[in-house]
Amino acid sequence: MATEVTAALPVTQGERRAVIALTAAFALLLTLWAFLTPMFAAPDEAAHFDAAEQLALGKGWPAPGDMDLLKTTYVEQGQSTNVAAADRETVAQLTAENPGNHDFVNQMSQHPPTYYGVGAVVLKAIGFFHLRWDIGVMALRLMDVVVLLPLPFLTWATVRRVTRSPRTAIVGVLALFAVPQLAQIGSSVTNDAPVIVLGAVISWLAARALTGDHRWRIAVWLGVAVAAVCSVKGTGLPTVPFVAIALLVAGHGTLSWGARIGRTAVAGAIVAAAGSWWWIRNLVLFGTLQPDGVSAVRQDKPWGRETSANFGEFMNVEWDRLTSSFWGQFGALRYPMTQILTDSLTVIALAVIVGWAFRRTAQRSTAIVLLVLPALTLVIQLQNNFSSYDDTQLIAGAQGRYLFIGLVPLIAVSAIAWRNLVTSAPERGRVASFALWGFPVIGLYGLTVAYRGFYENTHLQVTVAGLGRLVNLTPAGRYGFVVVLLLAAVAVVWALVEARRNLLLRDAPLHSSIDPTSPTPKRNLTS
Repeated sequence: MATEVTAALPVTQGERRAVIALTAAFALLLTLWAFLTPMFAAPDEAAHFDAAEQLALGKGWPAPGDMDLLKTTYVEQGQSTNVAAADRETVAQLTAENPGNHDFVNQMSQHPPTYYGVGAVVLKAIGFFHLRWDIGVMALRLMDVVVLLPLPFLTWATVRRVTRSPRTAIVGVLALFAVPQLAQIGSSVTNDAPVIVLGAVISWLAARALTGDHRWRIAVWLGVAVAAVCSVKGTGLPTVPFVAIALLVAGHGTLSWGARIGRTAVAGAIVAAAGSWWWIRNLVLFGTLQPDGVSAVRQDKPWGRETSANFGEFMNVEWDRLTSSFWGQFGALRYPMTQILTDSLTVIALAVIVGWAFRRTAQRSTAIVLLVLPALTLVIQLQNNFSSYDDTQLIAGAQGRYLFIGLVPLIAVSAIAWRNLVTSAPERGRVASFALWGFPVIGLYGLTVAYRGFYENTHLQVTVAGLGRLVNLTPAGRYGFVVVLLLAAVAVVWALVEARRNLLLRDAPLHSSIDPTSPTPKRNLTS
């Protein structure tokens, strides 16, 4: 039975300050990553930028496999680590010197052009053609940082809603800082950015429905959000069955089957009307839902008579690659955090969820439904990867970032599990204190791994030569980068101070009918 929220705590001024501070720290941390990461040193970043650049230049959107990388982009890649930012040429100069396309497939035309169209508008708005090419890259990186700005709020609101605990909600936001890969992906040029934030919006709305908000507007907004994510990337498609399940379960025991089916049908109709256009086009033109953008250059390699795909080997590789690239594997997956840490974090998170999230509590059904989104995303990814492995003998596509669409549900379900596991107030206080310091330390460690990979040849050191390389390559320059670094440090300290103030307060008993995510007059949480 879905949880009915009949009472919840109002939001205090202190809690609101903490969420604002954590959001500012998250935004400035992503901005720091954007200026720290060399151009095109994030997964598929050159291809993503090239696709937006081609639309900005009026080159259209070819069929999957028919879009070739611009020669301009190819030259830009060559300059990314060898030419100081101040010496880089403008797009106009590079285009004049290197007209046309390179014979390298840009697979991004397998996706809807939505994200790239928005990126093209941004590029044209800043007059990118007559600017240094790295300015255009930074403009799209910062666009993605802005896109991800709501993520801390959505995480806080979702965890607060399902646990009815302000303190747990703050810990949930801190968990974002323990996933450094999220920071690098969210600060790069990628169509994953809108998918991540729309996944968070969908999860928040679904959590509201599952915890007693049965207004029709929730179903309508769920339909709009799912239509939006399906118009960006195929990794958004698992939200369709997830939302259908959530709306059919929400209100069980309160709403009739007819009412729940009606809400599901309304959301489905909105998705069909506004979010299916690209997928219907693919079925009509190519006979498949998701054409492969690199199928023309990929060679199938059938297994021999006495050999076959090794499922055990496949799962071992998937585990290593998914866990590493979920927590932190930087520089286009070249510089991973230590596997001891990423394996430990994964095992602990999974063990706590499996062991304690589904205990017979009021949040049980909410936890089960919320877990559908990340679980379905993982199963589809594994199936696609194994099918490709069976055809080519190559294990590819194991990208932890594809699971970020379900990051907020994972944090919310983990919060439910930890509250079931740790029941006494003193123990919860100790866990919250560990999260306050432990999660940012993991984020800082990830940042150092990336810096050492980019500028110190992975050595455990900080040298004058490495720092000089950084300030030469970053578009911010020496003083600009120092300013961004200092602002990020100040914001993180402020966020930790505000979070600590809230984590020291005990959760108050539930005694009002105020919506847990609606602003209300100040109230003492210890009362």
